[in-house]
Amino acid sequence: MIELREELARASAMLDVRRFDEASALLARVVSAEPESSRAWCLMARAHLGAERYTEAISAANRAVSLDPADEWPHRLASNALVHLGNFPDALRAADEACRLAPGYWQTHVCVAQAALAGQRPGVAAAAASRARALAPNEPDVHFLSGKVSLARGQLAEAREHQEQALALDPAHSGAMNELGRIRLRRHDTAGAIRHFISAARATPEERIYSRNIDVVLLRTVSRTIYVFTLAALILIWIPAVTHLDRLPFVIALGMAAGLTAASFAWIVLRMPREARQLVRRTLRAPRVAAALALAAGGVAVAFGLVAFTPAADLTGVLPVAVVITVAARLAAFAALRGAARKHLEVVRLAIRPGDLADRPQGEHRRAAQQAVNGPHAEDRGRPERGGQRPVDRVPDHADAVSGEDAERADPGE
Repeated sequence: MIELREELARASAMLDVRRFDEASALLARVVSAEPESSRAWCLMARAHLGAERYTEAISAANRAVSLDPADEWPHRLASNALVHLGNFPDALRAADEACRLAPGYWQTHVCVAQAALAGQRPGVAAAAASRARALAPNEPDVHFLSGKVSLARGQLAEAREHQEQALALDPAHSGAMNELGRIRLRRHDTAGAIRHFISAARATPEERIYSRNIDVVLLRTVSRTIYVFTLAALILIWIPAVTHLDRLPFVIALGMAAGLTAASFAWIVLRMPREARQLVRRTLRAPRVAAALALAAGGVAVAFGLVAFTPAADLTGVLPVAVVITVAARLAAFAALRGAARKHLEVVRLAIRPGDLADRPQGEHRRAAQQAVNGPHAEDRGRPERGGQRPVDRVPDHADAVSGEDAERADPGE
């Protein structure tokens, strides 16, 4: 028994430092020798979750349930894995069972809220988050998840209060920093959003979702700049036909539109932190982004050239062609930006080691879904975190990418 306890303690320590494959190998030997150990099967489920082997995690959790039906921990582990597999109804049922078995643990209520939020049931998620706050008002992860629920319901002020409370309780909570960035983005504060994303990236450098969010916001800024410029060009194209102006004022108007667009973009960039300005330069030098800018500027230049050098008597026939060229240039530019976004995401996926974002698409923060609490597995509650790091098995919810309603705003094709 002493040797089993030591082996399980070693496995738990490996999981705390994200050595999921080593922990799995050790636990495979343990469960082979002690197949009736519910705790060993729970740790095995944690290891599979960290390595993104969600089907295996469910099997291990179910084995633990069969060995100890009164333990709520394997139900939370199963719920976490089911969310990743997109089986939200079963994930919520597993979370509800954990809550039934241990209604006094805030972790079980957070698990219900996570599953409900993933299954797009914000009312259920809000009720569960409220119960979690009542049980653990000083737990930062409870406020973090409550803020996510509020954001999903469109309650921006309440979401911000919860995330600020999470940061007050844990100043290194990178998930809360990230969520504040998403809230800023909902409020159309691009510079403020990037500041929060950069703070999150500093707190947890290995979490690549934060750097992805920064790049998405930068692409969004470039996209909006192109949109405004081409929209102004579409309006200006009609000026010669409607007002019968000479070509010189027409060219001056085009130059002013280009200058104002560039000045607006520069103003946005200057409001960003220094690190973000360096990222802007990198983004603009990216081949696909540079191609998008060239397509937009080139299309507008061709359209204006047609209008500028066409005799006044022939403008009526040329204007539709110029409009089509401008719209086509804008669409081509947006297509190039979407390609840049997809390429960046693929690079991020290839760069991530198994377990770096073990809750993808839900992200890293899942303490309540996996961490053991007071009870038969109290020794697995984990060690204090250092440097703001929040391993996959120890934090409740996720470091969200800019997605959902945010993604619609960030879509380069808007």
